Amino acid sequence: MTDPVLKDPRALYYESEFPKQDQEIPALQKKMKPVPDCGEESYVGHERLLNRRVLITGGNSGIGRAAAIAYAREGTDIALQFYPGEEPDAKQVAKVCGKSGAQSRLTTI
Repeated sequence: MTDPVLKDPRALYYESEFPKQDQEIPALQKKMKPVPDCGEESYVGHERLLNRRVLITGGNSGIGRAAAIAYAREGTDIALQFYPGEEPDAKQVAKVCGKSGAQSRLTTI
């Protein structure tokens, strides 16, 4: 039996001070420093929700974005609802979800 590969979770994430930053509304994630990881690089799905569909409001940023990516990587088709002006982030999420094989639909509120 091999030894388990243990990693200190405190050393896995951003540790520096966050710079003060303000954005006009609607705020876009690509302008944040550092750009948050909502699972684009870190979340690995296991297709536990194949052939399901979900509507996510606010799926273009933050927790909604992370949920959309997680659902897509688990095999769910996604419908994202977002506010006008947040379309660049919503399109980016749809592209990430599409790479997982999920169908993505975008609608504005």
